[in-house]
Amino acid sequence: MSAMPTTTTLGLIEAFDRHGALLARAPITRWPVTVGRALDCDLVLDDPFVAPRHLRIDRAVDEPRTVQVEVLETRNGARLQRKQHTQGERFDWPDGMPVDLGHTHIHLRLADAPIAEEQALPQFPWRTVGTTAALAVLVLLAGLGESWLEARDAAQYLKSLPLLLLTTLAVVGAWAGLWSVANKLFGSQLRFWRHVRIACAAVLVADAVQLLSYLTAFTFSLESLSRFAPVLMVLVLAGALHAHLATVLPRRRVGLAWAMAAVVLLGVPSWLGAQWLNRMRLGNELYMSSLFPPALRVAPAVPVDQFLQDADALRGKLDRRLRDDGLADEDDE
Repeated sequence: MSAMPTTTTLGLIEAFDRHGALLARAPITRWPVTVGRALDCDLVLDDPFVAPRHLRIDRAVDEPRTVQVEVLETRNGARLQRKQHTQGERFDWPDGMPVDLGHTHIHLRLADAPIAEEQALPQFPWRTVGTTAALAVLVLLAGLGESWLEARDAAQYLKSLPLLLLTTLAVVGAWAGLWSVANKLFGSQLRFWRHVRIACAAVLVADAVQLLSYLTAFTFSLESLSRFAPVLMVLVLAGALHAHLATVLPRRRVGLAWAMAAVVLLGVPSWLGAQWLNRMRLGNELYMSSLFPPALRVAPAVPVDQFLQDADALRGKLDRRLRDDGLADEDDE
């Protein structure tokens, strides 16, 4: 009885979806290798955006470390490192780089390629848990501090504490939960605590930016910085949204950054224009409403005569606004 002939495995070609789930796998026992939806291909894909015979992969005899790819009859082509290759083109396929076909990512592993060392099993993420807990505590402390500044007396402050704590935890948890659902749908992982850290960090950065803008405006008498503090808050919000979206779609990080920048560049002028049309001013405030201890002020004191003149000018603006509002109400009637 003769022995069965053995075949040598030259490599392994695998197909993954956009979430990283394995779709198909085929050992390579000969060159060339074909990829497509046709059943006679070596790697058969179930992707409507892939041609019946999409790719032909070969390995040069004179250069055994070079893998060459030929794009066959396809309208969508193939992408390697963000470079699009159309029908009839040939390109080299570096080790470890995925090739994108439609909604499918193709990976190639050669038999003579070095194998990475075994990784240790992950331990309990004490550092991550500590960071999350610290951020959550800081958010609660910031909320307690703001509530204490706004409270009229100690009794009112103590009564508001339970509701404040529950509301803060519920809002952060709901916000992170919604992003976790999106992360599960598009990335196959919840990553709830990462979204919690992003939300807590955004709240703390927003509070810090608001405090610093108001403090700087008070210290150096920069009223415009106080009036346009909401614009800085929009930038913080945009950064937080980009962090959430980049967690959900990590491969689209750069494109999401450009999209978020475009939204900010279009949204902020539109908001300022709406402010001007509704209130005849770009900022929300007519004057600086946040006051700090006088010892923190560096700008020189305003002379009494100039203060009275500015107050009269402000009163004139308010009177004109009241008259305009009254005329508008009469026209509506």
